[in-house]
Amino acid sequence: MCNFTWGKFFSMAKSIKIGVVIYRNCTSSMVAGFWDIMVLANQLHYQQFNKNLLSIELIAETNSPIKCFSGLNLIPHKNIKTKEQFDLLYVPGFIGDVDQVLALEKKTIHYLSTIKTTKTILTAACNGNFFLASSGALKNKNATTHWSLIDKFRKDFQNVNLQPEKIIVDNGNVISAAGVTSYFNLALHIIQRLTNPEISLACAKIFLVDSGRKIQTPYQIFQFPKNHGDDVIAKTQNWLERNFKEKTSLTQLSEVGNVSIKTLTRRFKKATGETPQIYLQKFRIETAKRLLESKDITFNEVTWQVGYNDPSSFHKAFKIETGLTPIDYRNKFSFL
Repeated sequence: MCNFTWGKFFSMAKSIKIGVVIYRNCTSSMVAGFWDIMVLANQLHYQQFNKNLLSIELIAETNSPIKCFSGLNLIPHKNIKTKEQFDLLYVPGFIGDVDQVLALEKKTIHYLSTIKTTKTILTAACNGNFFLASSGALKNKNATTHWSLIDKFRKDFQNVNLQPEKIIVDNGNVISAAGVTSYFNLALHIIQRLTNPEISLACAKIFLVDSGRKIQTPYQIFQFPKNHGDDVIAKTQNWLERNFKEKTSLTQLSEVGNVSIKTLTRRFKKATGETPQIYLQKFRIETAKRLLESKDITFNEVTWQVGYNDPSSFHKAFKIETGLTPIDYRNKFSFL
């Protein structure tokens, strides 16, 4: 729950200054898309109140053009040595190896670490949240990031309470958004706070953005890691994935791996991050998702094809894993 009072924060501001932090390999669409929505919101605010509310600038390590991942060059308006104070800073995501990008952008991260969040709201989307976390802005705070980076984020930033199922996590003076296109939802969230719900909704309708997205769980693809170096567990995983339709016990799995149940459970959890039972459920649900996306079969048939005997149990498990019912998932993602 956000306890930060935005109205009080901006009540004395004639114009709200927003800085978009750009850097090498950043995703150009996450810069331009955020920018476009903010400019539109400002125009709508002007039409309604006959005054501009927002001013927006690009800020980078130097004043030299920044080459995005796409090859587009962006020219900063300011560099990080500026003494100008922004009311809000936004860090877009990037394409590339996380550690390599962060190593290249140490000066930008240092700049973010100097920002006083009592005066400036820090925001980021996707793996841009690694910048905020590296700067210390997310220490002991809640955050989200792209679903594919959950494990790495938790490993690298154990002092951050990651809430990976959420699209937006608002701490008041620090806000994080989930995957790549969640910058749309972040922009709408910010606009609603800075202006009013009507302008935010108008922007959502004009840009055809699903402003009601609250979770990224439906978009997640469960990873089945097998490069963990434990041959016994890899063998057990392969057996599970070949026999996922059958009723399986820990006793069977321990026989497959030729280890005790206790040893199997401990090593399986260490290697995959899940218990064998949860791993099996996730594999079944991923298989069900593929069937719902690409085949015109009944929900009962899907239930049986992925190893469930009871449709109600399948529906419950599916909702837990994806946040959607099977019918809602098919309506959202089917390409038939």
